[in-house]
Amino acid sequence: MKPIKLLITILAATIYILAAGCSKHESGVWKNDEIASGPRETFHELNAKLLDGLKKNKPGMVENLMSKELLQNTSLHRTIELCSVRMRSGKNKMFDEYYAVHDLKREQKIKSPDHGANSYYLDYQPLAREMYTAMYTLQDGPETWLLTAVYNKLDYGWRLTDLDLNPYTTNGKTAVELYEEAKQKNNKGYLIDALSIIDLARVSSMPNMMWRYSKQPEIDSFYSRLMKQLDEAYPFPLVIKQLPTQPKIFRVFNQSRPEGSCPMIYYISKFNVKDSAAVKKEHEEVKKVIGQVIPGINQERKYVYYTVFNGMPDWKSKKIPHLEIRDVL
Repeated sequence: MKPIKLLITILAATIYILAAGCSKHESGVWKNDEIASGPRETFHELNAKLLDGLKKNKPGMVENLMSKELLQNTSLHRTIELCSVRMRSGKNKMFDEYYAVHDLKREQKIKSPDHGANSYYLDYQPLAREMYTAMYTLQDGPETWLLTAVYNKLDYGWRLTDLDLNPYTTNGKTAVELYEEAKQKNNKGYLIDALSIIDLARVSSMPNMMWRYSKQPEIDSFYSRLMKQLDEAYPFPLVIKQLPTQPKIFRVFNQSRPEGSCPMIYYISKFNVKDSAAVKKEHEEVKKVIGQVIPGINQERKYVYYTVFNGMPDWKSKKIPHLEIRDVL
């Protein structure tokens, strides 16, 4: 081969190699400030368009960013509406962001930046070689929600491939913080109280579908143990034997209220619920002894709600006679 032809061949090969190298980024994961300024600027432009569409509750603006597959998900209109509601306070901020370049489309597990006891990891199956994930906290009253936007670089460019909105806190605490509180309650012998709190933890234990708390196995194991102990210690219905009328508690659960999630106690009374004066008079006695029947339920909280029935309610009925009472502690 002549020197000139050889030189041209070498140059062409070099250009090809360089072009190939530029077209495929090195595999890895970059978090928050680790993301290079160039890609990060591109991602933040996408986020700005997304947040603008969500705040204004304009599905069309959000759909302009979506992949073809995501456009087929009609339920996202409701997610967009809820995002708009949660963003009204304006207390929305970036929580974490990730730029990932995958070498293979196999299951990935990304460890979060250090969030102390609230550290987590993302577990997912890549859709494309390049992926960007942005998470924003939305403050709505006493609760914090997590907005998660996932973008993938498809054949036709960067597109939104998933949009998720789920609770990050309940009663102002994360799932891990509620788990620690439930353990403290259980150590005091407040079994039902501990179970109600760990139930709250489970509500906010997956702020998005990829999210797994590092302590999740502990939380799940603790919940299973409490459920077993509850079955052995509290055979429902619980008869309030301290009162001559012996009301029967048949359900205890958490109910969401404007002031946060509060315990709700369902019990059956012999007094007709239409006679509110008689029911409330009996309830004054119920309040005095409820801590003996369900230890801890009336401790370290602002409210406990009760709903009084005259028999086991027929949930298929549109109208169920009852009387709701709120105790301010």
